[in-house]
Amino acid sequence: MNFSENIVGNTKSFEIFTKEFNSNIDFLDDFSDLISFSGRMIYFFTDKKIHNISTTLLDNSVQTLKSIKLCCSIGSFADANTLIRKLRDDLILYIYILDVVNNRTNSISDLKFDSNLTGDEKAVEAWLGNTVSELPNKIKMKLSFENYMKYLKQNDHITKTLENYNLEHYWETLRTKLNDYVHNNGIQFTSHNLIRECNQNLDIYLKNINIRTSYIITLFLVLVIMTEAALIASTDMIDHLECGLTPPEDCQYEIAPFIQDYIDKKVVAFHPELKQFLRDNNKYDMRIQ
Repeated sequence: MNFSENIVGNTKSFEIFTKEFNSNIDFLDDFSDLISFSGRMIYFFTDKKIHNISTTLLDNSVQTLKSIKLCCSIGSFADANTLIRKLRDDLILYIYILDVVNNRTNSISDLKFDSNLTGDEKAVEAWLGNTVSELPNKIKMKLSFENYMKYLKQNDHITKTLENYNLEHYWETLRTKLNDYVHNNGIQFTSHNLIRECNQNLDIYLKNINIRTSYIITLFLVLVIMTEAALIASTDMIDHLECGLTPPEDCQYEIAPFIQDYIDKKVVAFHPELKQFLRDNNKYDMRIQ
């Protein structure tokens, strides 16, 4: 058997799968660019250092998505699902960092910094400063998916979003399924790394990858809107200023078109009433249509 002629990447099913999957790659890539082009800077202040919250985690996640697609193309669906858990953890880590930063009261205008950090702040400081290995285990455990979610659920809007729009049930189902792949909980999960183009369940395997990645990125966007909605703002203001023009009134509340498009196509698909909740409850009154 010629292996190159029997791989998933040569099938019509994979071609169809790629169209939707690429939309997730493009979205995350565009979102990273939006944050960079906007010039919006987010800082974490301690008494020792000022850390810039860059888009590194987002850019890393774009690469992870590309790796997931490559795994699917050679029929390695166990590996693809293992990488999906990495994608989940990295994107939720980004939200966790944003929320910890937002809850830190010091600012550069204070010209003074509180040296008493909470456990979560110590964990974020260590992650940003590449000193995680030096943390005591109790603080190091803060850098775990379980703690990210525990911390984020202190935000009432996030808790209401998860509980009221059927997101938490699927989130838990997804957690269990991804853990099965990561821990190889049975030969069935091992066998999912050996899928060929003739497999009768190929369309299901591919569909599951799209559903899982779309859900993670959808929830990521929802959590961004709940924690730091200004990141989804369009570039209208900066575009006008760079051209020496007066920005339209209140244009800082307009959101980027590709963000609106993703909300309409993906967020609404998970729950049709979720868009109205985001419209009414986002932190900066961003104009979600």
